[in-house]
Amino acid sequence: MYFNNAATTWPKPEVVYEAVDRSFRSLNSPERTTSDEGERCAELMSTCRETVAGFFGIKNSRRLIFSPSATYSLNLAILGLDWHEGDVVVMSGLEHHAVSRPVRKVAREHGVKFETAPYTPDNPIDLDFVEDQLKGGAVKLIACTMASNVTGDILPAVELGELADHYGALYLVDAAQAAGILPVDVDVLKADMLGFAGHKGLFGPPGGGGLFVRKGIQLETLAEGGTGKDSGKHEMSGRYPSNYEVGTHNLLAIVGMSAGIDWIHETGRDTLREHEQMLTQRFLDGLKTLQGVTVYGSPDIEQRTAVVSLTMDGVTPENMARWLAEEHRISSRAGYHCAPLAHETIGTLPGEGTIRFSFGFSNTTDEVDQLLEFLAEVPRLEGQLNWVV
Repeated sequence: MYFNNAATTWPKPEVVYEAVDRSFRSLNSPERTTSDEGERCAELMSTCRETVAGFFGIKNSRRLIFSPSATYSLNLAILGLDWHEGDVVVMSGLEHHAVSRPVRKVAREHGVKFETAPYTPDNPIDLDFVEDQLKGGAVKLIACTMASNVTGDILPAVELGELADHYGALYLVDAAQAAGILPVDVDVLKADMLGFAGHKGLFGPPGGGGLFVRKGIQLETLAEGGTGKDSGKHEMSGRYPSNYEVGTHNLLAIVGMSAGIDWIHETGRDTLREHEQMLTQRFLDGLKTLQGVTVYGSPDIEQRTAVVSLTMDGVTPENMARWLAEEHRISSRAGYHCAPLAHETIGTLPGEGTIRFSFGFSNTTDEVDQLLEFLAEVPRLEGQLNWVV
């Protein structure tokens, strides 16, 4: 039983496998080849770009950069800005390494300061704190996840965008855990930049993601090389999106991501969300019957995704995960989830982190019930379920 969908959704919808297989078998030339296959690749790339851009409300698809991952996208967005000593970044206390590490890098290398907003499960980012920072006039960038990969908390992304817009700061949204699960529209969010993964809620293969950059922002490159455009010039063109799409595109990841989006449209994002909420609520209700369990994040099902992190008295998260895998063939994720800032925020670092279960469209109520039965078998100390505040 697979409960690690926050890392990578699995299995994928059958149409995704079919689209990737069809493209892999029939398009045997790079997009930049002068041939029938090259023209078909170019046409397919254009169609996929329009599909993905449309899903995020991006009106000009040339402002969508295809990338190897959400991590690369967020690094490009942060490291590509023109930083000066004294600039300030504001981020939440739930950020993934993909945001927090490049922020710390510009702090080290350019004298940039960063501020981390306070957190509670009923207020995952303190908007008053954010506004107080903005009033100082030095905030260049608000960088924030839409949903935590550790606690499942959904952050007030629209309100953050309104604050950034009002005070003239740039706004970068990490939609890795939100894309395909929550409504994500760059105009509604007032996002200046938005990064996303293709292999999570969009149901594509690993190795693909994207970055939206609003017109008027020119980022420095992270990598340079061939783009198939302006090949007779020594310097990069500076044009979107080719300036940032160096090397041969991962066509299969892009095709799979686009097919996943088509499947979401057909199935209904609300339908998928309702199914995941139902499973999550069933799991949370079942945990209340177990002793010695601490659950992290909001107790309000509307304010969280299908991600549940917990700890159990008397057993480490890593030992729990290994026991579930070896005894019951259950896939979960234990530890710090590439987000030590989030674990510091919720109090599980220093410590052993948490064990995380994340549900997807293919999971069933029977699987959730079996998982709860297995958790009840684990030896642990006496205690009650807690919502950590």
